[in-house]
Amino acid sequence: MPFLGGSALKEAYRRAQRGGYAYMANNIAEPNTFIGLLDAYSEAMSDLLVQISPGAAKFAGGGDKLAGMRAMCGLVRELAAKRPMGVFVNLDHFTTKEMDLIETAIRERLVSSIMIDASDESFDENVRISREVVRMAKGSGTLVEAELGKIRGVEDEIASDDAFYTHPDEAVEFVNASGADLLAISIGTEHGVSKGRTIQLRVDLAQAIQTKLRAAGLDTPLVLHGSSGLLLHQVKDAIRYGICKLNKDTHYQYVYSRTACEFYVKNAAAIVPPAGVEDDVVDLFSKSDWSPNKKLFDPRVAGRAVQERIKWIAGELLAQAGSAGHAQAIEGTADAG
Repeated sequence: MPFLGGSALKEAYRRAQRGGYAYMANNIAEPNTFIGLLDAYSEAMSDLLVQISPGAAKFAGGGDKLAGMRAMCGLVRELAAKRPMGVFVNLDHFTTKEMDLIETAIRERLVSSIMIDASDESFDENVRISREVVRMAKGSGTLVEAELGKIRGVEDEIASDDAFYTHPDEAVEFVNASGADLLAISIGTEHGVSKGRTIQLRVDLAQAIQTKLRAAGLDTPLVLHGSSGLLLHQVKDAIRYGICKLNKDTHYQYVYSRTACEFYVKNAAAIVPPAGVEDDVVDLFSKSDWSPNKKLFDPRVAGRAVQERIKWIAGELLAQAGSAGHAQAIEGTADAG
């Protein structure tokens, strides 16, 4: 299926809310993670939501965020075209520093949704900034996610030493005033490496926020950032109380690096010259009888191992969210809008 836009993503969230499941939102910065995700989600017949952060765009563009954003969105569209499920793209944690990129992404219809993060600002300023992005997106079909509250930890270019829980009454006021399509809430998760057993997850807050929103006539999907360290029962509890989207970045970063590390440690003798051999990288060891093994140092070899391992962990995580078998291609509602 092709890349799918905001109207199809909105329908996916509606179905998730009705069906009691959610979507993992998976951050990518280069092809290996994305290919592993595609393979896992193709087998599970789940629509796939990938995310591009400002830092990932900067990395993919060799320092140029705009080039990287366009390149990653192009990669997603090309590789998704022949897959059996839909693929969505969300811009993750874009701030006022990236307003020009947000405008470009909307104008060029590059993404399905955009997360504007003004959570560091005052309530009123957060509303104003989020409402401006909603205004920019009007008529484009692009959904807008905003955040109310603050999550502790470091993720990409976002860092906070403090955490502030989202207040249910403020959530209603914020959604009404900003017009945001999705609301990211703070209920105790942390960005970066965290341990679910030590997190005091306030699912009661998620439940209260969902109840208040619905009482106000707002069926707004809720988003949970910093979910990489959550245990299975915590994921299930979060979904039960209205979370439709759980962000995953740190988890994939660890699996990627762990797989590459294990591969290169195992094959170090075939790649790194032994003691007594001159480290003649410039001449590729022409002066020595020893040679590195191209069958092992070709980065595509380790890359394929990474893709397989990402496929495995993605399958485990999407099973936790319950989205397997719910691809819109199966349910007959897919649309590119």
